[in-house]
Amino acid sequence: MLHKSVIIYSKVNWKERLSPFICPCPLLPCPVCLQPCEEENEYSIIYCDEDWTNWGQIYFEVKEESSFIQRMLCPPSRRQLTLVDQKKYSEVHLKVEKPFKCSILCFQRPEMLVHYREQYIGKIIENIQYGLLKCEFYSLTCHDKNNSLLYEIRASCCQCGLVCMLPCKDCSEIQFDIKDRKKNLVGKICHLFGGFRREWCTKADTYGINFPEISTVEEKTLLIIATLFIDYSQFQNF
Repeated sequence: MLHKSVIIYSKVNWKERLSPFICPCPLLPCPVCLQPCEEENEYSIIYCDEDWTNWGQIYFEVKEESSFIQRMLCPPSRRQLTLVDQKKYSEVHLKVEKPFKCSILCFQRPEMLVHYREQYIGKIIENIQYGLLKCEFYSLTCHDKNNSLLYEIRASCCQCGLVCMLPCKDCSEIQFDIKDRKKNLVGKICHLFGGFRREWCTKADTYGINFPEISTVEEKTLLIIATLFIDYSQFQNF
């Protein structure tokens, strides 16, 4: 059973770091290692307190599986990929599929299909982004296996952390509100400041999730995958 809060910790891949010696462009090979800078991502899901301190044991890990061509030619937000659990710490049996979509307005919106213990439990869909028209940075929705809406996740564009991530209170988080079907605020996802070296020299990110008080394991799993969706869509492209 998942705790009320977890940390999602993206592992650092030094081939992707922004430095004078390794090119950050996904279309060019690194002059040092002669491999594409864009690598497969790995994430650890870790138990923690509600304020995201006192990190505990790792609940499970997931690793991206994607083709060399996809990573070379498509940005992370658009490439086709699969996320699978590593089975190191528990028998989660998680598999997530993100098909390639050529999105035009409301057609073919990017999505992630989630399977838990070999059963389809729902999907995450990216909404049409209205930006400044709604003072909105990003939004997406979580749906159950019957395609009914579970949660809506939205972030305001009026946040200091979107301009520059710093350790001071107002700049150390980018908050995404989790709302239920009745538009009630029931939880939150936060992109957390992970230190200057991690934030400025790598593409690795750290997230904290406060789950809704009344939510099933499957719903919590969908919210974890929604956080990974946010990472690919907004924080892996640069």
